Formats: sequence, C-alpha cells, structure tokens
Amino acid sequence: MAIILPMLLGLAGAATDLARAYQAQITIESAVRNAAEWVALNSATAAAAATDARRIVCLEARGLPGFVSGVEPIPDETCTSPAVVVDTFSINATAIGGTPRNPIGTSSISAELPFRTLVPYPFLPRGTLTLTADATFTVVRGR
Repeated sequence: MAIILPMLLGLAGAATDLARAYQAQITIESAVRNAAEWVALNSATAAAAATDARRIVCLEARGLPGFVSGVEPIPDETCTSPAVVVDTFSINATAIGGTPRNPIGTSSISAELPFRTLVPYPFLPRGTLTLTADATFTVVRGR
C-alpha cells in the first residue's frame, strides 16, 4: 500500500494535467482560428486587425490557466496573456477572385499561452509549458 498509493496519486496528477493542457490547447487553437476568420472578413486596417484579434482570443481564452486580464475599461478584451500577434493582414482587390467590390481578405494570427502544471514534473523546467497556435484565413469579403 505504501508503494502503490504514491504511484496512483502521481498517475492521477499526470492525467489531470494532461487533460487540462489538452483542453487549453484546443481552446487556444479555436480562439486563434475564430480571430483569423473575423479579421479576414471584417477588419479594415492592420491596427483594427490587431485589436480585433486580441479581443476575440482574449474573450475565448479567459477561463484558461495562464490567462492574465488587461486594463480597464474592459480587462477581459485587452488581456496580456495569451500573447496575440497578427503575422499578416491584407485586403487585395487584384488577387485572383477578388474585385474592388469584393476583395480578398487574408489574415494570419498566432498566440502563445504559458501553462502551469499542477504537479511539478522533473522534465518540465519550472512546471510550465508554452501552448502555441496559429491560423491563416483567406476569404472573399462582402459576399
């Protein structure tokens, strides 16, 4: 019993951490994909794209471990973690399939979220993982 109990507790802790990390990874991937779609369809400028992407990812990730809210007046929409970056954003009316009335919108967004485990594992430095996600979305706008 003295040998089995610590092993069972270790397995339970590992299973819990694995489930939490998997759920956080799925959520951050979904948030980044949704942000890329919204930005490609609706944002007018690169500055608006950065604001929109941060707002969407922050709102969808606010329940995750590692989430850090931002400043007032809307702290959940201006979070500092996860870190959100708009890698590319363009609206192109001359691309194949695009017209001046219906241009092609493209966005590529990435995010990083530090994830802290419940149990300190010897193979993880300081018990943290960095969860990353990126998504690219291209769409004909205005249809």
